[in-house]
Amino acid sequence: MTRKAIARLPWFWGTVGVVGLIALWQLVCTLFAVPTYLLPSPWATLTALWADAAVLGPHLATTAIEAFSGLALAVVFGGAVAVAMSASRPSRDLLYPPLVLSQAVPLIAVAPLVLIWFGLGPSAKVLIVAFVCFFPITVNAYEGFRTVDPLYLELLRTLGARRRDIYRHLYLPATLPGTLAGLRVGATYSVLGAVVGEWLGGSRGLGVYMTRALQSFRTDRLFAAIWIVMLMSLAMFKLVDGVGGRLTPWLRRRQRA
Repeated sequence: MTRKAIARLPWFWGTVGVVGLIALWQLVCTLFAVPTYLLPSPWATLTALWADAAVLGPHLATTAIEAFSGLALAVVFGGAVAVAMSASRPSRDLLYPPLVLSQAVPLIAVAPLVLIWFGLGPSAKVLIVAFVCFFPITVNAYEGFRTVDPLYLELLRTLGARRRDIYRHLYLPATLPGTLAGLRVGATYSVLGAVVGEWLGGSRGLGVYMTRALQSFRTDRLFAAIWIVMLMSLAMFKLVDGVGGRLTPWLRRRQRA
């Protein structure tokens, strides 16, 4: 593969930017002898990550399960609410305002209430993640319903299509791009929601690990956990993007054209 072909790869310049930023970070910490407790260098962060790999494993698994479960719950309820809002104008007028108002409540205010009502177990964290991911998934799915061409709907009704056939052959393909767009946003928020819930209370998870690292003034461990959270969010996004590519192959063909 030639240099020009490599430079055209979609991930090339992003990787160059990230590597350059890490190199600059390491250079600043080395030249100015920045204390580790103030700003650990990438090498110190990597060393802490390697040293605590065995401890971080269970925390990472807990956060991943909570993030994935909460995202799946948001997809189920978000899709159901989007279908209900698209069914009729009264249902839309009834459900849309509370949906928007739910986003006016800060997460830092909702999360403690969820922990009080449902305890400090994993179920509370799953509900917090679902709350974070619910809005983008629901709104994007509903916008997909709104963009359906009414001529296609009239054609299917003229041909005698039943309601479930209309949803299967018209609404589902039409709403998939919007739903997947909301799902990508929700996927990046899911890990954040799980960590916030663990930060406020719990016995296991990356949020708990970060709290303990902060209390012991181990900034290198805190940065190591932040790296993991970032990589997990990227992995969730890429997973949704890969599934979306499988479900909407016509969009990929259109982008390549």
